[in-house]
Amino acid sequence: MPNTPETETSVNIRQRDILHIVRNQGFVTLDALAEKFDVSTQTVRRDVIDLSKQGLLQRFHGGAGLPNNMVRLGHEQKNRLSPKAKQLIGEKTAQLIPNGSAVFLDVGTTAEAAARALGNHRNLRIVTNSLLCASIVSAQSHLEIHVIGGIVHGNDGSLVGPESGQSLRRFALDYTIIGCSGLDEFGAPLDHDRQKVAIKHAAIHAARHSILIADQSKFHARPFMRIAEPTDFKSFVTDHTPPEHIAAAWHAAGANIIVV
Repeated sequence: MPNTPETETSVNIRQRDILHIVRNQGFVTLDALAEKFDVSTQTVRRDVIDLSKQGLLQRFHGGAGLPNNMVRLGHEQKNRLSPKAKQLIGEKTAQLIPNGSAVFLDVGTTAEAAARALGNHRNLRIVTNSLLCASIVSAQSHLEIHVIGGIVHGNDGSLVGPESGQSLRRFALDYTIIGCSGLDEFGAPLDHDRQKVAIKHAAIHAARHSILIADQSKFHARPFMRIAEPTDFKSFVTDHTPPEHIAAAWHAAGANIIVV
């Protein structure tokens, strides 16, 4: 993390708490901060401006987020987080996919675990914007694999761009397997990256059934871009029972929560 405690000696207690919220959630609105600290929106706006000038966070319209120089976890670091949980999630997700299905695989380490678990299936047609998922599947099977076009984005082997979403419209998918970086208070999956969100959204609407995959670390993360609603999914596969408000939203949506 680029900012050490020594760089924060000029912040007051409320500003320090604001920094902790932003670093935990990725983004927070001014209205939410005002409600949490029981102060006016103008007061927290001044705090955000002050912290922004110090380079400790980035000011956005109506809120605050991580500064540009605060790098999110890289792919290799993510691979080291909860590997057993991701393996179990991947294996359970694969059990939900019948042989002969057309399946979209999202990018990310949990999707890669699902790709490994799909290796023994028969007659699957895989569509993905993940070079890593395509490589995993092709190395262990002779399944039909379609990699949608785009520009390589980041170190996770993802392909993004307008052509990626356009390509997805040509496929009639049976299942879409979607990862996320967090969930909001209504149980909706969230992500940081606008381009990846657009592809996830297109994949969900190209499929008859969508499955969300996420380990428990995502329950309290708050990226600020919504991927879809719980009603857009058939199942949510995770390694731990979600908090009550998330579980209630998914049950109300008629979706299954599967805990491995």
